[in-house]
Amino acid sequence: MNLAFWEWMIQGDESAPLDGESGLAKMGWRLRDGKLKSSYGPYRARDRFHLPLNREEGPIWTFDRMGATQTELPDGRLVSVGGEHEDFCDPDFCIYNDVVVFSESGLFEIYGYPKGVFPPTDFHTAALVGDQIVLVGCLGYKYERSFGHTPVYRLDLSSYRITELETSGEMPGWIFKHSAEVHSEDTIVVRGGEVIKEYNGEQRYRRNFEDFNLDLNSGVWRRLTDRKWREFSICPADKKAFGLKRRPSPRALLPSGVEYSVAPTDEWNCSRIVIGGVPVSVFVDLFNVKVIVEGELPSDFTDRVAEEIRAKTDAAVQRRCVVEEL
Repeated sequence: MNLAFWEWMIQGDESAPLDGESGLAKMGWRLRDGKLKSSYGPYRARDRFHLPLNREEGPIWTFDRMGATQTELPDGRLVSVGGEHEDFCDPDFCIYNDVVVFSESGLFEIYGYPKGVFPPTDFHTAALVGDQIVLVGCLGYKYERSFGHTPVYRLDLSSYRITELETSGEMPGWIFKHSAEVHSEDTIVVRGGEVIKEYNGEQRYRRNFEDFNLDLNSGVWRRLTDRKWREFSICPADKKAFGLKRRPSPRALLPSGVEYSVAPTDEWNCSRIVIGGVPVSVFVDLFNVKVIVEGELPSDFTDRVAEEIRAKTDAAVQRRCVVEEL
């Protein structure tokens, strides 16, 4: 894709001061959160060219993205795939289906694909297997998801051709933000992340508790674990957000009628406890409270714990809340 504006958006402002490094850094790139990101985004481009915000004209192409993968190859190339800019509320929101390949010198090439060959892809994984990158999973656009299916694509590193791998078996489902580990040239193991399912006509996000193995030769998925963990969602009955001022603290929602010990967690919006040897996590975001029971407890006991957390949420936000098992 030889488009001067796209190349300019990747390269950034050539007049920007250099940081003394060579290659990619001289092309206007900076290393943030372990990934190379462009210094130029849509808002800066709009300011530079005096372009007003206009949803009807569509988004401005950008390489300032989340959920892209960047794979470093043994020969020094860096291969970036897909990703999204901002979210659906932003006029420049877009999920991309391109591949950008950087050389060690900082030169780069952009490869584009028909949507029917490679759909918009973000929050996937990219596993380097021999002379190809295997792309697994995707968040994607809301109305383009295929529930129960796990998208898998191969990127040939000699031609940059992308082909879909037809798969079968017990697959993870519409998974994203997961991890993928190469076990051999023939198998990939997928863990963690979230899975989107349809409940009563609504799309719901659920944590993925299981590990899955994909045989790249046969295309057959196999589930490796059967953890029987449970997850509950607690949200206002009107489905509206808690609001920043009303959003409860995870610690304030912990059950008071059971004995537990507090476990450490690195997540700011989570409290983690251990009940009878079983970890229980309480996550709070703007729209709901998630309760995840990471093991087997008596079913009626678990239901009571979830109900007590629901009642505390109800009192904290001063609105009627409902609990649902996902």
